[in-house]
Amino acid sequence: MAFTLTVLDYFVIVAMLGISAGIGIFFAIKAGRHQSSKNYFLGDQQMSVIPVSFSLAATIMSAITYLGTPAEIYMHGPRYGLGLICRIHTPLMVAILFVPVFYRLKVTTIYEYLGMRFNNTVRYTVVAVKCLHEFVYIGIVIYTPALALSLAADISIAFSILSVGLVCTFYTSIGGIKAVIWTDVFQALSMVVGAGVMIIAGTAKVGGAAEGWRRAVEGGRGQLMELSLDPTIRFSLWSTVIGGTFTWLYFGATIQSLVQRYNSCRTEREAQIASWLGLIGMAIIEMLAIATGMTAYAYYHDCDPLTSGKMSRSDQIVPYFILDLFQSYRGVPGLMIGGAFCASLSSMSSVLNGIVATVGQDLVKGMWPNLSDSKYSLIVKALSFTFGLVTIGLAFLASVLGDVLQTAISIAAMVCGPVFGIYVLGMFFPRANSEGAMGGLIAGVIIGLVQYIGSQIYPSTRDPPPLSVEGCLSDINMTTPAGMYTEVTTPQHSTIFDSISTPISPEIPATEGPAFFAMSYLYLPALTTTTCVVIGAIISYITSWKNPRNVDPRLLTPIVARYYRNATNNDYELESHGKYDTVEQAPKLDTKSGV
Repeated sequence: MAFTLTVLDYFVIVAMLGISAGIGIFFAIKAGRHQSSKNYFLGDQQMSVIPVSFSLAATIMSAITYLGTPAEIYMHGPRYGLGLICRIHTPLMVAILFVPVFYRLKVTTIYEYLGMRFNNTVRYTVVAVKCLHEFVYIGIVIYTPALALSLAADISIAFSILSVGLVCTFYTSIGGIKAVIWTDVFQALSMVVGAGVMIIAGTAKVGGAAEGWRRAVEGGRGQLMELSLDPTIRFSLWSTVIGGTFTWLYFGATIQSLVQRYNSCRTEREAQIASWLGLIGMAIIEMLAIATGMTAYAYYHDCDPLTSGKMSRSDQIVPYFILDLFQSYRGVPGLMIGGAFCASLSSMSSVLNGIVATVGQDLVKGMWPNLSDSKYSLIVKALSFTFGLVTIGLAFLASVLGDVLQTAISIAAMVCGPVFGIYVLGMFFPRANSEGAMGGLIAGVIIGLVQYIGSQIYPSTRDPPPLSVEGCLSDINMTTPAGMYTEVTTPQHSTIFDSISTPISPEIPATEGPAFFAMSYLYLPALTTTTCVVIGAIISYITSWKNPRNVDPRLLTPIVARYYRNATNNDYELESHGKYDTVEQAPKLDTKSGV
């Protein structure tokens, strides 16, 4: 069953897209015809804390979060929200341990650090893997909400993909990082307003928050905390806090689009404040998504639209809820659906700008180091436009490849934990070397692949809480047994940034296997990161035990750098590889910088 949007709803959606495009035009005109590469990628390092914080919050909170997290909560209950506990300490860890390293090095991309700390083999291996992953990820970010909106709200998939893809490509290509950041501000506010209106209106409809909670408890969704140490429990205190800590450290510390924003701030102190506020903002948006899922469940507690056949996928619950709740209020559904479009725009623009920075700085500048800045700026704008069209094509391709593409991004996402592990090795282990980094990366990927393949052979046998149709039995198509519908949220092996729902399928009995294969997907980032660090450290210490590396303290996290400098009583320069051809070319260490 699909609702139909009115002309006014479409007008509101187009107007919201138009505002994003207008922001890009404004900053393109303001920058002038001769926009420098530093302005394009870092905003001349003149961005203030507040817009950068909003941009950070909007960057990770994609349409998959806007639509997928409420679906996860609707199906499994609020225990996923325990992960918010790790938002207390991870923002501080990112601000103190990682932001100073990237800011003081004045890098445009995080991969330049790998060239300085290890060598170009490590650097370009990670560049290739991450660019491939991010291209596919953008395609999914655009296609997944487009599919959900098409099924629940009768919005053409082509309209969704083209409107988001073309508008985003346009303002990202011409406006650079300033356009991306300020459109993120608008889009973050749109997401917050949309979620807030849904929660308030839905809570009023069900009779208040107390009644909504009573219905959740009655439906088996009232347990807030699970203290069991069983690793196969999808959402326990341990899986959400441990897995969430590693996941959000990876996001906050080693995502190119986020680090690019830190480095666009005017001072290191402002960069640290922005990173902290941005990660707190992500937590607020996620809290709203969790509340949206609980509100939707309370609204449909005795007439589940999924089991009754009114929806075919769990990620349709938000657009279906919007149109059901506001069908008599013209323009309001358009505003709410526009929030999903804004969520797609914010993620696509951020990742697209990050990919262009990576290709430009790590590849184009590497091949033509003497390229003039004016020519380089034109090249990166052309790359941005070209890559934008490629991602639109990938979004359309996703509709053809289906589960194949979902599997591809799931496997690619397993590399993210080991990649984070390489940065941990570089910043926290002075003896870590390139052999250890590559060995750790390979080991982490292998352990992730083994767990993923095993989870496909031995899927989890745990069932989600029940869904009820007692209040709408007369509306159900009785030719379709309710029992044929099973849980349809993210698969057990998914990561937090790969929450792609799967279509409903007949229930197939699962074969119980080793607990390692059935463990909660939240543990996967911790598993792969730890494997990379442990194996990488062992290899590094074996291969460099008699020949400790002279590491520039700026390449180490401040706490380790301070101890390392005191222990060695040396001020090191960067070694002769990566960004600098000779040690003489490396900038001298500024002993007044505090590192």
